[in-house]
Amino acid sequence: MRVKREYLTALFNRLYDRGDGTFTIEHPSEEIGPLVRITLNEYDNCSVEFLKDREEYAAARQDVGRNHHKMVVNDLPKPDDYVKAAMASGMVPIPNRDEVEQFLQRYGDPDLMAGHQPVVAGFDTNLMYWRIDRLLELRDPEKGIGYVNGFVLATGVREELEWEKKCHNTDPFVDAFGEAYEEYWNQSLGVARLGRLGLVTYRSIRDIQQAEEIVCDRGDDNILAAYEQFDQERRNEVILFSNDRNFVESARAHRLLGQRIEFPSDVLQEVTATWREIELLVYFFAIVFGIVEVPSTTVHGVWRGKDGLDWQHERVKVDCRSPALKAELERDLSIVESFEEM
Repeated sequence: MRVKREYLTALFNRLYDRGDGTFTIEHPSEEIGPLVRITLNEYDNCSVEFLKDREEYAAARQDVGRNHHKMVVNDLPKPDDYVKAAMASGMVPIPNRDEVEQFLQRYGDPDLMAGHQPVVAGFDTNLMYWRIDRLLELRDPEKGIGYVNGFVLATGVREELEWEKKCHNTDPFVDAFGEAYEEYWNQSLGVARLGRLGLVTYRSIRDIQQAEEIVCDRGDDNILAAYEQFDQERRNEVILFSNDRNFVESARAHRLLGQRIEFPSDVLQEVTATWREIELLVYFFAIVFGIVEVPSTTVHGVWRGKDGLDWQHERVKVDCRSPALKAELERDLSIVESFEEM
């Protein structure tokens, strides 16, 4: 069954009721296996233990490379992306969060009544994969680490996300990890799935009322030139965010404000998390790994027939190996979805 990301809570509820209040998120391979142990509790007081740190995951990934086809290991997330997926869930903090907050306190939240220019935020491509807009919460003065009046998006960033590499031979994956990987047919492979994640973020920002899109070609020079032109012609103060130091320095050379967002170097051994963060972690791991498993359930980030609307609505495919669990989950989801349609 296809399930929206925000409805994965229904699956967790059913696992909890079945006695699986503590469960692991696992990769189907023998080499990687368990990744995270989760203990469900009250909404904002769940325990999450990362069973593999960055180096342990890197070693397991190398084992996959030694034992299987090159195409198979290339499909797995790189160690840094394993950590960034955990960051995207909200469980691993941005290391320089305080610095970013100070930057926004200084340059964000202008006094428009005093004649100050509106402040709009733009993002470099390397941040789009990891739902950076929602991690920073720049439009929510209570939850966010700062406030801006809107966003500006360069089409050059979108073009850098729009590339595709699809699976037209599932045999290496099936041979390595099992028949579930037949679902890989004609679906995005490896880093191409990150590009699809980035496009979801891009479009979610673009489609809000306070966002504008400016046309430019790909490449840092073209993107920054477009931001500079917008800054000057529209009388907005553009502030740019990137993980790339060179991009930030170049932004300043274009008379734009730039702030680097640091990525964490590793996961945390154990954290306290909310149910929503666990939902996000399962979703991001399903996408970056392609397939993950929880008790009696296989969660597909991609599957045969997944389309653009499935990406847009952040759907995964859930295959319940227990008929009883499947029936219970289908009933719960029908109730939740009926409320959505009201």
